[in-house]
Amino acid sequence: MTVAFYVLIAVAVGTAASTQVILNSNLNKTAHLSLTVLVVNTVAMLSSLVIYLLFSRQSFAVLRDADWYAFLGGFLGLVIVMGSTFLIPKLGVSLTTGIIIVAQLSFAMIADHYGLAGVRHIPVEPVRIVALMLMVSGVYLFFK
Repeated sequence: MTVAFYVLIAVAVGTAASTQVILNSNLNKTAHLSLTVLVVNTVAMLSSLVIYLLFSRQSFAVLRDADWYAFLGGFLGLVIVMGSTFLIPKLGVSLTTGIIIVAQLSFAMIADHYGLAGVRHIPVEPVRIVALMLMVSGVYLFFK
């Protein structure tokens, strides 16, 4: 697989993420936040179950070997869905997404620098800090 293929997948994932928050916000016009989040995550769970049943032969027993904190991803997914669904009507899709991306990259730099949860260690360099500040400036200018 080429890097271009992986970039294409990343573009598809980014597009899906932006589309998801728009659709969640649309559902939230009809249902309260808690019901919206319940429906969104139930659909995600059922979709995951179908994919697991169709394509995986792995036993749930392998999960015994996972670190305890590895299971927090599901809770964090809930925070992401609930938070973005709550913020979109108040800040708009672009501002909410811009802030989330900057926050995500900020923490990602920290995680890389310290090798958190076993990720590859990539030290923070001044050029990365400047790049992050440019992104913050870009989000600010975009909405000024």
